[in-house]
Amino acid sequence: MKNLITIYRWVAALTIILITGGIALIFVVISFGKLRNRCVRYIIKPSSRFILLVMGFRGCYPPLDKFPKHQVLYTFNHNNKQDIFLLTAIGLQDARFLLSEKTWIYIPLVISALATGTLYIPQKKHHKRRLRFFKKTTKFIKETNYSIFASSEGVHDHFHGIAPFNRGIYHMAIEANLPIVPLFIHVPEESNMSDSKYAKNGTLRLELLEEISTKDWNIDNLDTHINDVRNLFVKRFNELNPNSKTT
Repeated sequence: MKNLITIYRWVAALTIILITGGIALIFVVISFGKLRNRCVRYIIKPSSRFILLVMGFRGCYPPLDKFPKHQVLYTFNHNNKQDIFLLTAIGLQDARFLLSEKTWIYIPLVISALATGTLYIPQKKHHKRRLRFFKKTTKFIKETNYSIFASSEGVHDHFHGIAPFNRGIYHMAIEANLPIVPLFIHVPEESNMSDSKYAKNGTLRLELLEEISTKDWNIDNLDTHINDVRNLFVKRFNELNPNSKTT
């Protein structure tokens, strides 16, 4: 029975993504991208919230007016498969998501991602292409007013905790002079769908942490600052998971 529920959740989620993402993509294409923000707000946002409800989860989000009005790098912890719905359920305008090329196999997700203007990061094994990607994205950030959503942990085996942080997005933040806004995603361990096993219904929460300036950051002290940001996530994780502390 539990396996059937898990299968139902993913079939329902991918079906809804395919339909709503397809509709959004049509509007984006025929408007030459001018309707992208409206699609994010009026199609993708309610769709993501509905998907979570259909899957048996309730999402809690910060009020939209609490998010910065200026250009920032939003970074978040990534050890569950529900976070993509929590993040797109915000409906934030003028923002781009960075997603691993590893997710290209999920066609409904790709269609929805194209509608939102998602940028795909080459995996680490493709070093040269990955480097070109960050240079190109940094230039894009400098030339536009778009904020960026990117996971600090990148591609890794999911577990209940905080994984090591990558340097790429932080190097990009320095080059583009972007402040960093941490977004903490709280998914109770029993509700985490990371390993595709049955997850109990529950409440998933997205928290907006204090903005961090990168004006004094440079390549020489980058690792120290990245570690400081990670410690914020570790601290919040341990506060919310006293029986499953991470380091």
